[in-house]
Amino acid sequence: MTSYETFYQLHQQPGPFLLANAWNAKSAQLIEAAGFPAIATSSGAIADALGYPDGEQIPFEELLYIIKRIKASTQLPLSVDVERGYSSDLSVIADNISQLLDTGVAGINIEDAEGEAIYLKKLEGIKNYLSKTGRQLFINARTDVFLQKLPAPLETIIRRAKLYREAGADGLFVTGIADPSVIKEIAVNVALPLNIVGNLKLASVEALGAAGVKRISMAVIPYRAAYRHLEQTLGAVINEQSLAPLF
Repeated sequence: MTSYETFYQLHQQPGPFLLANAWNAKSAQLIEAAGFPAIATSSGAIADALGYPDGEQIPFEELLYIIKRIKASTQLPLSVDVERGYSSDLSVIADNISQLLDTGVAGINIEDAEGEAIYLKKLEGIKNYLSKTGRQLFINARTDVFLQKLPAPLETIIRRAKLYREAGADGLFVTGIADPSVIKEIAVNVALPLNIVGNLKLASVEALGAAGVKRISMAVIPYRAAYRHLEQTLGAVINEQSLAPLF
């Protein structure tokens, strides 16, 4: 199977699969060594690691370099967080997608924070490019309805999911949600595999699977955990005036 086919099949299993988010080659290698079946990137983690704010502030060329290094250093299927596509120009977005596919990525996340009308044009543009070139890419449609506090969020998500599926999305990524009953309601009413970011309240793979989740990702959480540990260790070195905390 191709990397895309392997990644696609992970979303068709009876239960959910865990997807850890990397920000450089080393973190991706650790994810692979730990036994995860695939790797995703976190736009926030990559941006922060390179000294940029999140939100497409990192130049696409720099993001692409990191993706190339991750892909060259690991064998697992890779999904890339492309935020809003790093452009409002459909031809530029198609070129960005082309460059990512050239590195061997299997999927992307692309978000709808600009509204569903603009988002549908971007989805259709990407699918047209894929159709014309005969290439394959798992498109995980990220919807920020809850994060944006839009009215009637549940109904809006269900409506958008239908539109996004018709436009060619392969999965649905819902952010800003922590209520298992709401997650289950979405899963029951949406035909796309559902992706949720785990948190302290939603840490159980079994519970998320019971709610209908197919993909559990970690976003920027591993990055923050790693650097929180480093911050504490370096602080201990200063406070104790000893290198012992490093060992």
